Amino acid sequence: MKQRATNKYSFHSRAKRIFFSNTILYVLFTIVFFTLPSKGFSQNEPYVVKSESTCVFVRSDHDINSTAKDCLNPGTPVMVIGSFPFWREIKYGINKHGWIAKKFIVPETAVPTDNNVTIPDTAFLTIHFIDVGQGDAIWIQTYDDLIDGNGKFEGRSIIIDGGPYSGNTNNPVLSYIEGVGHHGADIEALIVTHPHIDHFRGSMAIAKHFNIKHYYDPGYPNTKDTYTSFLDIVKGKDGVPAKAEHIHIGKESFGELNWGSELKVEVLYSWGGNPNNILGNANSDEGTVENNASTVLRIQYGDHVFLFMGDAEGKERDDDPATPQFVEKILLDNSETIPKLKANLLKIAHHGSETSSTTPFIQAVNPDVVIVQSGRKKFGPRFLPDHSTLLRYCANNPNVKICRTDEGDTVHQSEPAAVDKDNIVVTSNGKGQLKVTAHKNGVVFTGNFCSN
Repeated sequence: MKQRATNKYSFHSRAKRIFFSNTILYVLFTIVFFTLPSKGFSQNEPYVVKSESTCVFVRSDHDINSTAKDCLNPGTPVMVIGSFPFWREIKYGINKHGWIAKKFIVPETAVPTDNNVTIPDTAFLTIHFIDVGQGDAIWIQTYDDLIDGNGKFEGRSIIIDGGPYSGNTNNPVLSYIEGVGHHGADIEALIVTHPHIDHFRGSMAIAKHFNIKHYYDPGYPNTKDTYTSFLDIVKGKDGVPAKAEHIHIGKESFGELNWGSELKVEVLYSWGGNPNNILGNANSDEGTVENNASTVLRIQYGDHVFLFMGDAEGKERDDDPATPQFVEKILLDNSETIPKLKANLLKIAHHGSETSSTTPFIQAVNPDVVIVQSGRKKFGPRFLPDHSTLLRYCANNPNVKICRTDEGDTVHQSEPAAVDKDNIVVTSNGKGQLKVTAHKNGVVFTGNFCSN
């Protein structure tokens, strides 16, 4: 019995020694794990707070109003473990965790560029069509794989047009993006398709509150005060710094639009800069000339193609839709452009006006999804979109899904009241069918114009 007791005691002694040894090892491992770069996450190298930064807050959540937990000095090492638009989730110090603005950290060493792109099933491109009433406002988010600097899946944000509201409190684009972002966040590209108030004016607030890396504008010479004031903000004036780092005004200055090697981005049309080469009637109440200066953008992600038409037109209002004119004719007459028009999603031109969407153009694009951005602004005796225009899409394909940012808006609503969260969110992993989530007064809406 004594021997057994001794053995039993010795066993427990050994167990205790092993336990305490393992505990010490665990504590040491924890300290090392959270203070040194880990190879277990997506990055191969540690991140650091940018050297040009001041003390940068780590917050409890991806929200600029959330609690500030720490303030990290330049050069502080961190480990990225997650992301949210404009934010990085990090571990740092000894078992510390929080969120930091993505723009303030960089890989400690350069990451090699990787152009070999295979799109994972979970790598979603997200496109937000924001309800701004009468106007266009589009926010594109690329997928973020947490490996910064290798040239693909960088989690970039691109904005096409900003709607008509320039203020801070009544700007639906600003509030929508700041709902997940923060002041001073990086916008890779801001594109103003043409100089009409319902496209550029809301971009004033975007330029003021975010850091714009690239600004694109067809350069049509609009001399109205609101537009020149907007350009003064973007380009800087009288010693006030420019709000965009790189300014591309005029198609010839656009260069290559590179938002990640997983995307193929092309400008199919934009005003060429020749004042003698104008399309349409300059005295038109609907601003035909400026509409036809619009930048037309094509984005391909895997097998999916997205076509953004700005306000580019296809005819005069009372003309036969069988005969394309203006920008649609130019696109259809170009043998290199014709095959590029086929798209899974079309952001319809000119808010669905009868001046857009000729029958040959619809047939060439043959979209599965049509997005209409419009509101309750009156154009003479009518509101946009024109039902006659939408019916041409239904006739081409009875199964086409038409989604609208004026869903449920009524004739008696004021223009501001029509901004009621009829947002449309489209996600794509580059294959299969697009996922389209439309809203009516902020609630998911499943109706479709063609089946009503």
